[in-house]
Amino acid sequence: METRWIMSVKNLYRALVAVPFLTAITFAGGYPAWGGENRMEKIVPLIPFSEEWDMFIPSLQVSPGSTRLAFMARKDRGMVVVTDGKASPILSAVGKGTPLFSPDGNHVAYSSKQGDHWRVNLDGIDGHTYDGVSVPLFSPDSKHLAYVTQKGDKQSVVLDGKKGKAHEGIVQTQTSPMFSPDSKHLVYVAIADKKMALVVDGKKGKAYGAVSAPVYSLDSTRLVYGAKQDGKLFFVENDKEQSRYDQVGICSFSWDSRHFAYAAKKDGKSFMVMDGKEGARYDDVAIPSFSPDSSHVAFLAVKDKKNLIVIDGEDGPGYDQVGFLAYSPDSKHVTYSAKQGDKAFMVSDGKEGAKYDVILFPMYSSDSAHLAYAAQKKGKWQVVMDGKEDAPYDAVTTPQFSPDSARSAYMAQKEGKWHVVLDGKEGPAYDGVAVPVFSPEGSHFAYVALSGTQWLVVVDGKEGVKRLVSVVKGSSLVFDDATHLHTLGISAEGNGFVRYELEIKG
Repeated sequence: METRWIMSVKNLYRALVAVPFLTAITFAGGYPAWGGENRMEKIVPLIPFSEEWDMFIPSLQVSPGSTRLAFMARKDRGMVVVTDGKASPILSAVGKGTPLFSPDGNHVAYSSKQGDHWRVNLDGIDGHTYDGVSVPLFSPDSKHLAYVTQKGDKQSVVLDGKKGKAHEGIVQTQTSPMFSPDSKHLVYVAIADKKMALVVDGKKGKAYGAVSAPVYSLDSTRLVYGAKQDGKLFFVENDKEQSRYDQVGICSFSWDSRHFAYAAKKDGKSFMVMDGKEGARYDDVAIPSFSPDSSHVAFLAVKDKKNLIVIDGEDGPGYDQVGFLAYSPDSKHVTYSAKQGDKAFMVSDGKEGAKYDVILFPMYSSDSAHLAYAAQKKGKWQVVMDGKEDAPYDAVTTPQFSPDSARSAYMAQKEGKWHVVLDGKEGPAYDGVAVPVFSPEGSHFAYVALSGTQWLVVVDGKEGVKRLVSVVKGSSLVFDDATHLHTLGISAEGNGFVRYELEIKG
């Protein structure tokens, strides 16, 4: 981006807004504004816009919890990384995909080039130089950092600043390198002599013709990956080879880590393999899905040109299409979408629901007592809650429930304006609405709304007084506790990034 920040604020805020609901319509009314004694708003300056650097908008990163900002920018014919308003030394280049925050938001890392060499910087401290480096990877607990390096014709993985063994090549995908869920192990796929091998904590396993993405169980005790040898495909679990097939497909561990299922094909027929035991044959199978208590497993199957859901080994009815599937949190119920002819519907516990033209993902409340989904009929969308249809709209979002399951909310559009529908009641019209959220105990509800060209925060049906040019894309409304919330935005004066804070006093 060549235009100076101070000269391009309009373009900047348009690129950083939370949602693309930017139709310029004059605000026609709404909830009464508040401030006073029962609500207190504060705008805290974070990073002022500056003529010293030009921000590269796609690089903007928001930390988990929406408290910090980092991005790269052009400065004096070089590049800098700006973190919480502080710029790094001038660099030749900054690596794509960086900067990035750790899962806990306390650390930031980026890759950079200075001269002919690349390095990774963690919290302001530069690592060793290499011919090339990958996008760094934080462990789930945020205590470790790993990345792939290139030195000459060899590649190595650096873990916490220490370089591992050199390889001819290292596969770089979403799951290579990869940390275990407990952050205690690091795995990646290495290449040598036109073969692949999984490396676990620096120890290289058996080489195969090909190795696919490794998968850990949630308790980190079981590690599985796909392999190919002599024209056959199979899974390897903790270095032990499983049965070989013509094909193997998507795999999944149960939530308690005790069960492992995957799709396989042999002699022209497909089936699910569950804990090493082959199931019934079908024309095709895919996507094993375990219930939250791990006692049930369901998967999609094709039989006699019909699609069906198989639950615990029992075939469901055949349809032209089957799609989204959801278990209730208590694992006592299961619902999936289906379509027969030109009609779509939900199948809940084996019973077909009302017919619609289009139907979307089913959503259970946390107490498993309520089921909601969005559906379209005669060109209009509506939310169906426990079998009861809400009012029709031009568009609706997926409904969400409060943590205690007592309340529900969704966003809806009609006549070019957006509303939040809370507990079945339609709120006022805005030019846009975004990031709706319940407080932890469910007693408060907040969202941001666009009125003309400015954004405001609405809490419990009352508009805030403070205004923002935009809410930063990637940030959320966050309740820090039952009575305090915050988000990140651009000040109404358009002169910098700010933190919006609100306290509910009564």
